[in-house]
Amino acid sequence: MNIKVVVTGKPKSHFIVEGIEQYRKWLTSFTRVDLECFPLGGKTLREREKVKEKEGKRYLKIASLYDTIVLLDDRGEQYSSEEFARMLQKWQNIGVSNLSFFIGGPLGFSEEVLSKGWQKLSLSRMTLTHEMAVLVLLEQLFRGFTILDNRPYHY
Repeated sequence: MNIKVVVTGKPKSHFIVEGIEQYRKWLTSFTRVDLECFPLGGKTLREREKVKEKEGKRYLKIASLYDTIVLLDDRGEQYSSEEFARMLQKWQNIGVSNLSFFIGGPLGFSEEVLSKGWQKLSLSRMTLTHEMAVLVLLEQLFRGFTILDNRPYHY
């Protein structure tokens, strides 16, 4: 199963970039993880809906009918690490070959993206920066795979 993480806004903080690269390296023993970063669409509140639409079109353009897509959204389902590991196992068991996680920009996803019916996942009820969300997601992916492989990382 190949995993792609797509995020609006490139991670810049040194410690986060370092952590992202470390988890991507560790994940290679389980799966391939690609990271794709879109530029931010704009910042002014006046342009809010236009920015969300612009960013949304980027996500829709790369979304493949053959991918399983999960939106990281504060209104999404929350899972324990064990439950998330079971989700990974389920995706593997049903033959998902491409799993994509979309992390929207600071303004969130456009209504068009949200209306697609894709699964929504929330990493926390707390607000995370988008670069921190990438790091937390990669850590949970690694944790999930180690749970499934009965490795000591989680315990």
